[in-house]
Amino acid sequence: MLEEPVFITLCDADSPLVQPLYSSLQGNLRIIENYSPRLGLLSKIFKVREFLASDTDIADDAIIVFTDAYDVLCIRYDPAGLAADFRATGRDLIFGAETVFCHHSADVLPFFLSNYLGQPAKYLNSGFIICYKWAYLRMLNYITSNFVDKYMTDCRQNDQRVISRFMLENSEMGLLNMDIDSKFKFCYTHTYDNNPLCRDKLVSYFVHVTWLALEIQKQAYEEIRRVFNL
Repeated sequence: MLEEPVFITLCDADSPLVQPLYSSLQGNLRIIENYSPRLGLLSKIFKVREFLASDTDIADDAIIVFTDAYDVLCIRYDPAGLAADFRATGRDLIFGAETVFCHHSADVLPFFLSNYLGQPAKYLNSGFIICYKWAYLRMLNYITSNFVDKYMTDCRQNDQRVISRFMLENSEMGLLNMDIDSKFKFCYTHTYDNNPLCRDKLVSYFVHVTWLALEIQKQAYEEIRRVFNL
């Protein structure tokens, strides 16, 4: 029997906003509680690395699914199927993807256009990651070891900028066999340019509603609860 993925997120465990994600995963969610206000979104680099490196109960070849806490939901809870589908890709690590080039440095744009121009989603979105633990740590270890020299001046407290730059560099270094979920096989990223959110038409395992970032979080959160009957 294949082992199921380990689902993790990073947030305040007492926040009611994590409840939809928790419920959609039927409680099968590990919450990393040491989010750092000082690091901001870079907590998803440094704090997740700290968690994975220290948790020896999670095997190196375990499949990790990391999602943002407040704007991601599991819409097809089938852990064994998810694990099998990921293994079938032959990839080490896959990120969510979206149709809007947002929160990236301009110099990574040609990379995504040259590799994903004909795909439904062209641009990396770090709110969803599925990967092997060893692959996740390899990426995070490289980023943190080279953060000052390669990433700090352009990071703007944003993990997505950091990771997209790493993906660009990895295409030459070959540290990982990585990809973005350009066909929404694993996570459908519902950006603010393609409303409305139609749950019945989604075939992905997860949905990421990115328009929560547009300072309408309460309104969007209530919309999630309505659409998903939570």
